[in-house]
Amino acid sequence: MEQQKIWIITGASRGLGLAMVKYLLSKDQQVIATTRHPGAFHQNTGLHHPLLEVTGLDLTSETAVAATIASIYERYSRIDVLVNNAGYGFLGAVEEASQEEIAKVFDINVFASLRMVRHVLPYMRKARSGHIFSLSSIAGLTATPGFGIYNATKFAVEGFSEALFAELKELGIKVTIVEPGYFRTSFLDSSLSVAQKEIGDYDSTAGMIRRNREVWNGRQPGNPDLAAQAVFTVACDAAPPLRLLLGEDAYQRATQKYNSTLAEFERMKPLTMATAFVS
Repeated sequence: MEQQKIWIITGASRGLGLAMVKYLLSKDQQVIATTRHPGAFHQNTGLHHPLLEVTGLDLTSETAVAATIASIYERYSRIDVLVNNAGYGFLGAVEEASQEEIAKVFDINVFASLRMVRHVLPYMRKARSGHIFSLSSIAGLTATPGFGIYNATKFAVEGFSEALFAELKELGIKVTIVEPGYFRTSFLDSSLSVAQKEIGDYDSTAGMIRRNREVWNGRQPGNPDLAAQAVFTVACDAAPPLRLLLGEDAYQRATQKYNSTLAEFERMKPLTMATAFVS
């Protein structure tokens, strides 16, 4: 039987977050599920369990996050795992996105995750243990037309999480970046915001992605329940990886990106090496 841990999961009311909640409960883990609308959680999910605590949390509020995490620690005396899952997609060419639309995506996908990390870490450092899962995406490794703003948020998650990995490893705290491909969740539906502005010059790039998203919606190859199982497996690993790709599509896109990037580095190597002072 696996050791029971205290898990905090943000954005737990749907998608991968809800799949993780259900799987963790099946493994007798203590789960604190945070959501913007706790009153609707049980009604919409039908989920009740003695090891489940549903907590309302405004992730954009510094004081709310600090108070909630302090309260959780006061009740359970430890915080073992944080899963920064809350987030949503944004579809539109970079030029089509307004400053307000960009700010909203960054507020949840980046700043909220950083806020949770900063307020959880004092308790994890005190215990010299813990595990932070940062939900990135294959979109955090490779960009596509129409998802540039979303790509930017996930590239940011990759950056601060990689630094956290190096900063925390000597303190006994683990960090894993989760990089799913397309999973059958609400990402292409209710979890996706679309730019209000459309520019005709992007019709064959971002515009095509905008029109074709319904083709993929509900047909994504990834199984959220198996993704949840994979996250739990990594949480039980004594030496968890920094990065966890999820899905064959994610693996293919990531390896293609790194192979092409390495080839480009080598092609430009003479010019790269020719920029130093001559001694």
